[in-house]
Amino acid sequence: MDESYVKSIASFRDRGNTREVFVDALSKIFTGVKLGGLRSCLGIGPGDGWYEIEFIKYSGANISKFIGIEPDHASAEHLRRNLRSSLPGVESQVFETTMQNWEGPGEPVDLVTMFHVLYPAQLPDGERQEFLKKVHDSWLVSGGYVAMATASRTKSPNSSAIICERLGTPVPAWEEIEADFLKVGFTKHYEYEMEVRRDFTQPGENLLPFYQPHFKKGPLTLAVLRDAMKGSLLEGEVDDFVMLAIFKCTN
Repeated sequence: MDESYVKSIASFRDRGNTREVFVDALSKIFTGVKLGGLRSCLGIGPGDGWYEIEFIKYSGANISKFIGIEPDHASAEHLRRNLRSSLPGVESQVFETTMQNWEGPGEPVDLVTMFHVLYPAQLPDGERQEFLKKVHDSWLVSGGYVAMATASRTKSPNSSAIICERLGTPVPAWEEIEADFLKVGFTKHYEYEMEVRRDFTQPGENLLPFYQPHFKKGPLTLAVLRDAMKGSLLEGEVDDFVMLAIFKCTN
């Protein structure tokens, strides 16, 4: 089993304090906001499921069914194992396909998670609003929630989003994604902006699978990646901002 992409994601995470910042944000958000009563969750592009599992634990959601949509086989295998160990009482299914090709959950779910998947490398800008409308109209129960995270302040010269732009797939602004949610009928329930510190000094080959989807001109080389990271990104720690938001389905 090729685990290069799984290891590449881990390498990217290890270059920053994403996990600590995400857990700290959840602990702050859910001191006053509770999502109890939610029984079913659909995770879109969850990778190994770390974000989803932490969100479920802190939110107070009483999930009894979890469906995962993950196109990478090795990530899907890790997801299955993590669900069994971290959510042992939850009925789980993992489908190895893309969000565009999946036909849907059959019965609408109470919660949909989308952590770092609404980027052009996974979902072209022109398809995002149509996809969110399908989630709103068919995949979520009325009164259900979407929990999502995406890069914000993407035009900052000290943001790692600049790497994706230089590789050919600019990261959409948070305001564009928020507007698409509102246009298809969601209402914003909560938002919280997180600040993540990353260090891209001495990038290695292990980062290539993570950034390959953003580079459409062929196999990504370390030389090309380093060129995309030129300037302040290679000189030490950089500031990334991530918006964590919860939207409510009001159909």
